[in-house]
Amino acid sequence: MADKAVATGGIGRLTAEQASKLVEFVKGLQQSALEALGTTLDKKLEMDAASCEVAAASAVPGAFSGMFVVIDTTTSLEDGSSLPALLLIGEDEASALFNISPDDGGEDEYKSKLEQKIQEDVTDLTDFLTLSVSVNSSAQLQFGVSKVELRNLAMTPLEIPAEMGQEVLALHMPLTADGGPGMDVAYLMSVDALDRLLAAIDPTATPAAPSKNASAAKAPGAPQAASAADQPTLTPLPTGPQEQRDAVVRPAQFTSFPTQGEGAAMANIDLILDVQLRVTVELGRKLMSVRDILALGPGSVVELDKVAGEPVDVLVNDRLIATGEVVVADDNFGVRITDIVNPAKRLSSR
Repeated sequence: MADKAVATGGIGRLTAEQASKLVEFVKGLQQSALEALGTTLDKKLEMDAASCEVAAASAVPGAFSGMFVVIDTTTSLEDGSSLPALLLIGEDEASALFNISPDDGGEDEYKSKLEQKIQEDVTDLTDFLTLSVSVNSSAQLQFGVSKVELRNLAMTPLEIPAEMGQEVLALHMPLTADGGPGMDVAYLMSVDALDRLLAAIDPTATPAAPSKNASAAKAPGAPQAASAADQPTLTPLPTGPQEQRDAVVRPAQFTSFPTQGEGAAMANIDLILDVQLRVTVELGRKLMSVRDILALGPGSVVELDKVAGEPVDVLVNDRLIATGEVVVADDNFGVRITDIVNPAKRLSSR
């Protein structure tokens, strides 16, 4: 199999601001994403420092040769637009990572099992990333998987979607599972779309347009006089004995004050990270009449609405966020998360 690194040839370069924001975004999701995927795969996943480089779209296909799993992903922005991207991992690495052996059945059966397993697990991961980003920032991003295919890129070269433009950002993520050999997971996205993604993650980074009054020339050394229109009108309260008279009832008028943007408020998410939330694991439910409840006694069995082996619900402050399976850890009951609830469903649950 050919070297999987993307050679840039010096074509294009990220600005210092772009690189800084990208590294910060990747670091913010890396650990939680590794834990989520590792729990699904029952493996301990670790990742060394990711690296990124820019290449011409026409040069990228030649850097990948041999058997690869090609995952078509999308990132939907709040304005309804969608950013395509590609996730690539070698066949041997994918087979070991997702626990699908080439010896399981024929070639077609193995290919189908591997693609289906990756589709399910990576979709669960993108659902988790969507939830994580929405909780930890003001960004409303929707990550998704549209297609997973095991392909021989030596026979059928990689195709870069036309929507990705002329330059492609290649993000290389060195991954290890259970201390095994390293594997290179490559993520390819449009350089043109990078600014849009970073702006969605951190909208406060875009400075607000200065007001017309702010550009007016000021005499050197002259004190800054506040405009009367910018200050609320304050009426002093009367003191001493007052003459009693009939009250005049009229609508209250309040002065409007500027408010901080949502992005600024979300930037202080660290302030509430230590807030305690009640986590409930719900085994099942059942509606019972008062007569049946009064008839309960020692030895009575209440049949719930879930069958044996069905995932249990994990609720945070009575809001459904995930499902999982019951486990025993050091003589205590626990729950292993198997699926993160779609954010839209999570917000509507009570």
